[in-house]
Amino acid sequence: MKKQLLALAGMALLFAACSKTNTPLQAGLTTSSGLLKGFYSVTDTSRIAYNNDQTVSKVTYGWIDGTDVGGGIDTMKYANGVLSEVWQSDYDESQIFSPSMLNLKLVYASNKLQKIVHMKYPAYDSARYNANGKIEKVFTYSGLPGAGQLRETDSLVWTGNNITQVFYKKYTISHGVESVYAAYTDTYTFDSKPNWEAPLGFGTISDRFIPTAMNANNVLTVVRTEPGQPVLTNTYVYEYNAQNKVTKSTVTYQFIVSPRTEVTVFEYYQ
Repeated sequence: MKKQLLALAGMALLFAACSKTNTPLQAGLTTSSGLLKGFYSVTDTSRIAYNNDQTVSKVTYGWIDGTDVGGGIDTMKYANGVLSEVWQSDYDESQIFSPSMLNLKLVYASNKLQKIVHMKYPAYDSARYNANGKIEKVFTYSGLPGAGQLRETDSLVWTGNNITQVFYKKYTISHGVESVYAAYTDTYTFDSKPNWEAPLGFGTISDRFIPTAMNANNVLTVVRTEPGQPVLTNTYVYEYNAQNKVTKSTVTYQFIVSPRTEVTVFEYYQ
């Protein structure tokens, strides 16, 4: 199921997607030429539309997985050259679109994204940066800023421009005392090709914080270790075109989703 519920995984992508381009177009090309048009699997479909400056303007998505049916349209709004709001209209088994409502607000400080506020739930994600200007920890709270309770944290280990480890903790509060009741570690390996998600902005984010979206390169393996549980591994295999763009991915999941292999095909604007 693909849900456009964004988290701070979009941080690095935001600035890639919001940067302006003044490069003259070659004859016969449009402002979207070469950009990802959509990606499709047996159950999921996502299509991306762009503004003239190549920022993402709209993501249309849907899924049919047995009796689980849904989808929606996310519309991006920009202010002062950065993404400021995401409006969402979605549908379920009724296949009737809901009115478009503000889903996400983005809060900045000193040109860095500090919070993504989820208006529907409500909840928010907050980022802490290291001395190199990279996110080192993401805090997820229930409730709105100023009144939220800590629910989850993701501590990030960077190697170059890739996140090679994530230490996850989930918290509970009992009688005013905060304690960790779940934790795991994800360890990543990468290929040397450009991350296919990077130019998209928020188009590829689902559910919550997803480290793969922040990396310079494409993930090959993710190994999850959790106390008292077997070690689980997700593996990724890609096919590329002559421009080093992903045309097909085959992902074998042991965790995140139910164990299965999922093939996704990628299409680009001409």
